[in-house]
Amino acid sequence: MVKIAQTDRELKAFIATAETAWFNVYDSADINRVITVGGVEYKQLPLRFSTKAKVIAYFRRYWGVDMSNRMFCNLQTVSRNNRLYVIVGDTGLVSFIPLRIRVTERTAARIRLTAVLSADEIEEVETENVRYLIAKSGTALRILNRDKKNTDPRYQTCPLNVR
Repeated sequence: MVKIAQTDRELKAFIATAETAWFNVYDSADINRVITVGGVEYKQLPLRFSTKAKVIAYFRRYWGVDMSNRMFCNLQTVSRNNRLYVIVGDTGLVSFIPLRIRVTERTAARIRLTAVLSADEIEEVETENVRYLIAKSGTALRILNRDKKNTDPRYQTCPLNVR
C-alpha cells in the first residue's frame, strides 16, 4: 500500500501512479523475446514480472484484490518455461492521466473522489470523469473500485476461468 495522501495534490499523484501500473507491466515486456501461441504473438515480461504472483503483488501496491485480478486478466498472458508473456497489441488511446481531482467524501476508512482523466498531460484529450473508492488502512491507501471499467481495456470484465 501507498502512504496515506492527505492533500488533493498527493491524492492526484497517487491516482496518477496507480493508473500507470498496468502500463508499467505491459510496457516492460521485451520486444526481442516473442513467442507465438495459436497464431498470436506474446512478449516476455522481465524477471520482476515473471509470474502471476509478482504482477499481482505489484498491482496490489495501489489496487484492491478484485481490481488487481481484473488488471492481470487484461494483460492477456501465457506462461512458458516458468516465464510470463503478454499479448502483443495496441490498447488504443486511453485516458489515464489525472488533470484534476475532487474529493466528494472522506471518512476515517474511505475516500471517494472524482478525477478528470485525459490521454494527454497538458491538453484535455479524450477526457473522462472517473469516480474512485479508496480504502485507508493505517498509513496506506488502496483503490478498491473505479467506475467506467468496461470502457478501458485495462479494467474490462474477465471470464471467471481466466482469473
